[in-house]
Amino acid sequence: MKTIIVSGVSGAGKTQAIDYLEDFGYFCIDNIPVRLLPQFLALCREAGQAKVAVVIDIRSLGFDKNEGVPEDLTKLDKTEEAEVIFLDADDDTLIKRYQQSRRRHPLSWAGSLENAIVAEKKRMKPIREHADHVIDTSDLLPAQLYEILRELYEPTESPDEMQLNILSFGFKNGIPKSADFIFDTRFLPNPYYIEELKKLSGEDKPVRDSVKGLLETVIPSYIKIDKNHLTVAFGCTGGHHRSVTMAYLLAEIFRDAGYAVSLEHRDLKK
Repeated sequence: MKTIIVSGVSGAGKTQAIDYLEDFGYFCIDNIPVRLLPQFLALCREAGQAKVAVVIDIRSLGFDKNEGVPEDLTKLDKTEEAEVIFLDADDDTLIKRYQQSRRRHPLSWAGSLENAIVAEKKRMKPIREHADHVIDTSDLLPAQLYEILRELYEPTESPDEMQLNILSFGFKNGIPKSADFIFDTRFLPNPYYIEELKKLSGEDKPVRDSVKGLLETVIPSYIKIDKNHLTVAFGCTGGHHRSVTMAYLLAEIFRDAGYAVSLEHRDLKK
């Protein structure tokens, strides 16, 4: 079982990191008491979890001023295939982030925010020293942190790792709000006005053949999109012919390429 321990100082980006790992297919939990970590991992292993990520930080260690970092956290059982990533940032950046968020530092008992940051870094030093990866987020944008974690922990890039949702719809019934990309197919000749095609839909081969050519020019752009979950919508006037054809053909091509594809014709029955 692949296990990632996400640790670091408050305000360095642990919440963002755990969200990104969840996108990469990890079962994630934030702020688990460190003493419960062995039992939690055992339960995950029994449940057949392949990838687990947990946040262990100053909150998980308790608030006793004299309490140290548990030894079992710095010497994790390697049979868990565990890795520790530690997120850090310089003091000025942490102060700025706390001022912007107006949140209370977990070690506010230390006095000023500056003192709290110093106290936390001192207590978290043993974890930082044993971490497999230390990431300084002082000058990182969220997208840059995502890229670093993706390179470290996202599964090997292959077609079946991306969930592709393909949707057809009719503009007269409204635009789907969840779509990442919307393509308007109304510039194509409308099969509705071709007598032999009028009562057919994009699920029928004659209609699909009539608009297939355009698809070959746009597929390469989809392949280059660096997303794990993508919704592509094709719209026409009523959602019966052109959009259904394009959605059907795109789904067919990506399924043949090994992608996980879902296909929905939102307005076909309307």
